[in-house]
Amino acid sequence: MKISLRFLFYLGLSSLMAGSFAGCSKVAGPDKTVDVSAMITALKSPDKDTRDNACVELAKAKENAAPAVSALIELLKHSDPETRRLAAYALQEIGPKASAAVPALKELLNDPERTVITQTINSLRTIDPTSVPAENVPNVESK
Repeated sequence: MKISLRFLFYLGLSSLMAGSFAGCSKVAGPDKTVDVSAMITALKSPDKDTRDNACVELAKAKENAAPAVSALIELLKHSDPETRRLAAYALQEIGPKASAAVPALKELLNDPERTVITQTINSLRTIDPTSVPAENVPNVESK
């Protein structure tokens, strides 16, 4: 039996393509390796990168990061807009378990930074879809 090189090439290529698309539809679950208590401590760091990285790590932990909600709420008032945005993002990823943050997130809708407002809207819609009526969403394009 003689197998052509062209056949082997296409067989290998189709296998690679199938393998690369296999994981595309999967939604990642919470990262259970994140040390939530260490990240809560890191949120209080004076170092910007440490705080911001802690927000990203807590976002990876999703609902398992619920104990960090109160510390993340405090960061919504931080002077750095990227820190505020990342705190809102982490709350979004925690989801409905971050419902205690809804009042603070609503206040953040008046933030001077467009990126913070956009993230806040997304966070509110994920945590409590009824908390941001469509007619009350600020026009982030006009700011």
